[in-house]
Amino acid sequence: MNVIEQPLKTIQDLFDKNWKKGQPSEKDDFGVMKHFQSLFNTREKLQKIPILDAESIKTLPLHSLVRLRCMVQDTELSQEVGLFTSTIISQPDGEEKTVCHRYSSEPQIDHELRDHTQDTIDLLNSYYCVSVPGESQWVKDYERSKKNLERQVQDMTLGSNQPSEVIPERYPFPNVDHFAAVIKTHSSDLSIGVTDVIEVIGVLGASDRLMTDGSFDFHDGNINPPKIATVHAIFMHKVEDHGHPELSLNGYPEEKDLDHFLKEAKSIREELIRYIATAVYGDQLAAELVLLHFLARVHSRLNGTLLGKFSLNLRDSSSNSSIYGNLSKVMRNVLPKVHTIPMSLENLNNNFFFPRGDEYLSSGILQVTRGTALLFDETVMEEGTLVEKGLKNLKAISDISQYQTLNYVFPFNTLEFQTDISLLFLSNGNSLVPVDCAITLKPDPSTSEVLIEPTLEQLNSFRKYISVLRLADYKFSEEMAQEIETDFMEQRKAATAAGTSLTTPNELAFNISLARLVALSQGEQTLTRQSWDHAVSLSRQIESRGKQ
Repeated sequence: MNVIEQPLKTIQDLFDKNWKKGQPSEKDDFGVMKHFQSLFNTREKLQKIPILDAESIKTLPLHSLVRLRCMVQDTELSQEVGLFTSTIISQPDGEEKTVCHRYSSEPQIDHELRDHTQDTIDLLNSYYCVSVPGESQWVKDYERSKKNLERQVQDMTLGSNQPSEVIPERYPFPNVDHFAAVIKTHSSDLSIGVTDVIEVIGVLGASDRLMTDGSFDFHDGNINPPKIATVHAIFMHKVEDHGHPELSLNGYPEEKDLDHFLKEAKSIREELIRYIATAVYGDQLAAELVLLHFLARVHSRLNGTLLGKFSLNLRDSSSNSSIYGNLSKVMRNVLPKVHTIPMSLENLNNNFFFPRGDEYLSSGILQVTRGTALLFDETVMEEGTLVEKGLKNLKAISDISQYQTLNYVFPFNTLEFQTDISLLFLSNGNSLVPVDCAITLKPDPSTSEVLIEPTLEQLNSFRKYISVLRLADYKFSEEMAQEIETDFMEQRKAATAAGTSLTTPNELAFNISLARLVALSQGEQTLTRQSWDHAVSLSRQIESRGKQ
């Protein structure tokens, strides 16, 4: 498509047609955003645009149209002044022409023919963005299989763009290869914040040398800052947290996908529990709780009350266990974003788990996107002392488990950001971190420790099932609320008469939260009596197992 190879020509045509002289405004982009959105208004059309990554940047031409899905690591780069328009005088007739430069890094005209007195400027906001942390290989493979980069690039005139560099401390996970880019936009979209996943459609610009203070002034010959890829955004949108690349354009499941998986939920649920069970010694209760953990998300924050989180601790007293490796593999096979974290003294004491800001925002292991699943291995914890950094890191993990918040630490203040991260802890005894649910594993002697391998068709079904039902709407009917309240009062009366412990309001709240996950896992968007009874039964098993 010519617009992919030469987007600046299309932009200039739109400028010639629609621009009225005056000062540039973010609200008046002379129809560029609307035009490109109409050209690429479906997932299939978007996939025709080459993906920008560490490999493709070596061959993609400058000023071609590219697509980038990334995490916003920092929104506070220095605002930049850029050239918006310039006037050129054609020879020999002296005719004037106004040229637009809004989506390019440098003027593509003969400077000798410019009338500098008529230049206009533009203000650009910039975001430092990185590869989505923890993205599973099947997500990357899907995107690569759809982009057909070699075939698309063959028809282009290849540029001489240099490979992009990165700033390692601006990525959450130490020593992990990734890609970084500065996204430049004339829009000041206040809804985009750190850890948001965004999909950007824009023009590939010349790589900039990014200073430590977030500025782009690299004329000091004594300084050699990293050279970061640049994309001039034409339009971009936030991608919601299910992370599945196939389901929809904006990240929410489409109606047809929702209807299908609501109908097929019960059978997929059984297959998925069987698969997970092979990773946890055949423990059916643990496998079901892991499935519910996969479906959990923060769905409400009201007056300080947090609803939906479900951090889980599996206690494994066996030695030389294969559970950590098996669980890690299961999670990477069915979840779109996963990272495993050994909770050793060395890791806690030497790395930063929380972001810090001084000249620029340095990342921390916990600065990840919504919907990311983190698996912590506490079985590697050895005897020793947690230093101050280690204690702060442990507190950061605990804050997410209890409150789903993460502190960003700056020299003179601390800012609290909301999170929605799944935390699963594997430990020998009680976890170091307060959790919503903890059980001791109960192996089934008849189960092999070898993890079964589902078919690709099954894996695709598991992935979509989790992604769709995790974001499905759920309603709590007044009728069921009344039934649950009546049950609660009757149970307390019976317990009082028998002299046994009373069901507490906190236990009731846990059962209601568990029932929501049980209902969704079975494809129910409203709670049924059957799902409620099953959730209560699970809660009793958890209580019994939690004391073992």
